[in-house]
Amino acid sequence: MKEIIARCGFICNRCQAYRENVKNDADRQRVSKSWRKFYGLQLAADQIYCDGCLKPDSENPRRITQDCPFRKCTQQKGIPNCAYCHDYPCERLEKQMSGCESVELEWRGKYSAVEYRDFFSPYGARKTLGRIRKSVKKN
Repeated sequence: MKEIIARCGFICNRCQAYRENVKNDADRQRVSKSWRKFYGLQLAADQIYCDGCLKPDSENPRRITQDCPFRKCTQQKGIPNCAYCHDYPCERLEKQMSGCESVELEWRGKYSAVEYRDFFSPYGARKTLGRIRKSVKKN
């Protein structure tokens, strides 16, 4: 399956809130509970559903973060994601990437392989964006 890369480098189709992964209320409950546990996010289960930041506004998409600064910035710059930005990594992106990395380090050894796959792997933006930047520089 081809990866769907969010503007910030998250991998949408690995994210458990992405529309393809939300099958029922139990899925939503699991994501809500796990995000609270690992990241301290307080999102009600009925809010767990995301069409992704790549979907055009004209299609009235549902997004976890309606006013995502990375989406707005990349759209203004006319680039697909932060990997293409001449300011990479900006202060805001660095803060988000470092935050996700620190949570993963804090929980290392305390999560299952399934929890890693579902709640840490999708948010490894530094790795994802770095890979994209390397491929862009080659071309």
